[in-house]
Amino acid sequence: MGVGLVVQSGSFASPKLEMVNEQITINAAEGLVPPTLGLTDYIYPRLTIDSANQPLVVVNKLRALDPIDFAPPSLTAMPSSESLDNSRELVLAPSAAHALVLMAEQMHAEGYGQLFVNSAYRTYDYQVELFESKTRQYGLAGALVRSAKAGHSEHQTGLAVDVSVPAQGCAIMTCFGETVGGKWVAANSWRFGFIVRYEEETTAITGYSYEPWHLRFVGEELATEYSKNGIHTLEEFWSLPAAEFYPEEVVESKID
Repeated sequence: MGVGLVVQSGSFASPKLEMVNEQITINAAEGLVPPTLGLTDYIYPRLTIDSANQPLVVVNKLRALDPIDFAPPSLTAMPSSESLDNSRELVLAPSAAHALVLMAEQMHAEGYGQLFVNSAYRTYDYQVELFESKTRQYGLAGALVRSAKAGHSEHQTGLAVDVSVPAQGCAIMTCFGETVGGKWVAANSWRFGFIVRYEEETTAITGYSYEPWHLRFVGEELATEYSKNGIHTLEEFWSLPAAEFYPEEVVESKID
């Protein structure tokens, strides 16, 4: 099974294709390409991970969105139901919203509770305010592992959602991962195109603390490959550098 490629706009110049092709060939020789993926299935989707309006975009502390204040061209709210509580009327990119509804329906049907949408799409300006709030609450060092700076947040893409099962407690807490609902999400979200983006013991790669509630939509095909191959971060999947720190943090550390 390959990773489907949906290019929404624009094209890629041949020099970039050649550069990526060469790098992925090197990665394959070093065993860095997921073994169930062919090179073609891996190379062409990888060309889209720099594009903010693509479903496979990778955003982290080293990879800002371009433009930095990017806003998705289309967003939709998930309807509340017995399986999904979106009483805050939060929105996601249409593909992610549809997948979340399906996942919530299945989770509820299997008896694991009603999923609650704690956070979904965030604007650039909202993320600025949120990071400032976290800094006041935890100090800069604490904020840096708990929240992204504006322009570096997955929530700004419309492809990330924070969920909980209020009846089981532990909303937006690491203990969510130990609830029956949290365990179901971790074990089954890939079936609907989601991954738990910030897993345990991946802070040195992602730059963020464990967040069992934070799901990132990448589509069913990529999520299947991700799960099948036991991969824990998008950085590893695409053979990208670890993104534990922002570039300015590294510079400041060297100066100190």
